Amino acid sequence: MLKTAATALCLILGLAAAQAQDSSGAASGPSAAVPPPAPAVDTLPAPITCSFEKVFVCEASGCAPSTELGTIDLPARFLIHFGEQIIASVSDDNVPHISSIQSVIGDGDTLILDGNDNMAAWAIELSPSKPEATLTTLAGGKVLTAFGTCKPAE
Repeated sequence: MLKTAATALCLILGLAAAQAQDSSGAASGPSAAVPPPAPAVDTLPAPITCSFEKVFVCEASGCAPSTELGTIDLPARFLIHFGEQIIASVSDDNVPHISSIQSVIGDGDTLILDGNDNMAAWAIELSPSKPEATLTTLAGGKVLTAFGTCKPAE
């Protein structure tokens, strides 16, 4: 969203500069200072599903394996939908849960998604071309780290 806002601001400033040149009698045509228009839509990854099979919960006293990811028994499954900016899961009592993705950053073949939900912060690191994924949450003085795999949603 920041990228889109920055591109829009550059375009507005470029148009204002072009109009100022036209009204001053300068030759019309594209200015070297006006950036080319941004693509209409950024390409988003297709939805993916992730399954987390190994979880560790850490407190000040140490870390230990867990059989649950929060309140979800292992394996815990999630749907990540980049277009809708959500992560969806279902609790053990079959109640759906949706968490909003606040940001997605990427560097090469790595994506990091983050957000917060009910006083818990979370981040997921994954790769569009490799199955490995890591989820970390922190809340209530505890840090939870889960390891799993992701694949394209079917």
